[in-house]
Amino acid sequence: MLSRVVLAGGGTGGHLYPGLAVADRLRENGVDCRFVGTSRGIEARVVPQRGYPLHLIHARGLAGKPWHKLWAVLQTLWGVYDCLGLISRHRPQLLITTGGYVCAPVLLAARLRKVPILMLEQNALPGKVNRKLASLAYRICLSFEESSKYFPADRCVTTGNPVRQEILRATRAEARQHFGIEAARPVLLVTGASQGAASLNEAVLRSLPLWKEKAWTILHLTGPNHLAEVEQKSRPLLSDTMLDYRPIGYMAEMHLALAASDLAVARAGASTLAEFTAVGLPSILVPYPWAAERHQDHNADTLVNRGAALKLDDSAVVELLADAVASLMEDSQRLGKMAEASLAGGRPQALDQIVDLIEKGPWA
Repeated sequence: MLSRVVLAGGGTGGHLYPGLAVADRLRENGVDCRFVGTSRGIEARVVPQRGYPLHLIHARGLAGKPWHKLWAVLQTLWGVYDCLGLISRHRPQLLITTGGYVCAPVLLAARLRKVPILMLEQNALPGKVNRKLASLAYRICLSFEESSKYFPADRCVTTGNPVRQEILRATRAEARQHFGIEAARPVLLVTGASQGAASLNEAVLRSLPLWKEKAWTILHLTGPNHLAEVEQKSRPLLSDTMLDYRPIGYMAEMHLALAASDLAVARAGASTLAEFTAVGLPSILVPYPWAAERHQDHNADTLVNRGAALKLDDSAVVELLADAVASLMEDSQRLGKMAEASLAGGRPQALDQIVDLIEKGPWA
């Protein structure tokens, strides 16, 4: 019976939160779960808050100049040594990796200690670590079928990306009541993820005068560090307006924001797209231009090709956002078709499928 699991992945929320979703379900089933990460990643703050042990190791990405890459190799070897000690002490029956450079030393140590490996790949264009070390994994759970060409076919299973259960349970009526929004009022959600996105904030501010006569509600997640600036700049733009504009620094009730909304404007992180498609939310996607290997563009393209989203380039979003949003918010038939395409591409049972695979694997 499965009783001890180590999970590795982080640096960003997109790599961390799928692992946390899996760990939460395994913990409910009595499995001892602990995480491996670095002090620089989001996991250093979030994992202890969620009540899991976190083992910090040495690891660094290979990007940069030659001496940076040499230092990264040395850090990775040091991280392998860290992980060998962890495996000897904890004796996990399974390693689950969710991506990011922190996974490299853990994967190598697990192979040396003959610990079975389950790999989760969130992005349409897989990360470098997963691509290079996929041969070490027993199974590779894919969020996008399009990424299967990068991995050994006999080890891949397309499960989707696990999302938090409260997202699946939230209802539109409950969400509208929470925010005090009329049932028939169109709602636009704009989110730059937990820290916000400066280009999206600027695009919204530029668009507000063009949206003044729209009877919409806009939930604008600015990021906590940008809230005061956005509030100050938006105030003079909103006199005598029908618009219900709500800048918000941080949204704890994201599941309700998704349920309440008719259209979202967002970056194209894998976890964000998994949440949108799980609830059938149409979107205008603005991929983060400095993401590794522009993987967010590949993620966005999968939804665009299915008819579930539009894509705008970050460099043009300030000029194009106002018209793009209006063209969709005022065309209920088109928006409805995009919602259907979004929902059809969602995999709300991803977590159940992944956990079932874990609990029935040869390591259990």
